[in-house]
Amino acid sequence: SFWLSLILVLVFSVNLGWLPAQAPQGSISEVLLQPSGLILPVATITLISVALFSRYMRSTTIDNLTQDYVRTAKAKGAGTARILFGHVLRNAISPILTLLGLSLPFILSGTLITERVFNYPGMGLLFYNAAVTQDYPVLLAVTLVVALATVLGSVFADVCYALLDPRIRYARG
Repeated sequence: SFWLSLILVLVFSVNLGWLPAQAPQGSISEVLLQPSGLILPVATITLISVALFSRYMRSTTIDNLTQDYVRTAKAKGAGTARILFGHVLRNAISPILTLLGLSLPFILSGTLITERVFNYPGMGLLFYNAAVTQDYPVLLAVTLVVALATVLGSVFADVCYALLDPRIRYARG
């Protein structure tokens, strides 16, 4: 992320001059008044996440293409688009939902490297500064927020599993 963020700053801020090199500072209203300052930090985090998700999606799709139900659909004369979007996608997206649910704390807490490069006062930088200054209440609060995001992301993934896969049903205890 460090390398990618520096390349984005070099290309879009220094060479082209289209976007600011720093993220907007201050309160939420000041940040929302300068949305162009968030493009590069968000692009850095998004491009890295998309690369990770696309690798997982590719491997699960390849695994699902060798399954018996794909051969059966081909034998029945189903087209490639119907097989990919009607059968394979639904089964291949399940592991991606787990990654998406567990990436919620990453998105919420931000990334320290990206925040340092773009001088953005996010939760990752807050956690780092609290660790350096030994501010234990802030450390505990950030840890609690990230833990809560992990639990909510896991619940989100479980609910999406139940909606996506009809074989998964949760019984009342």
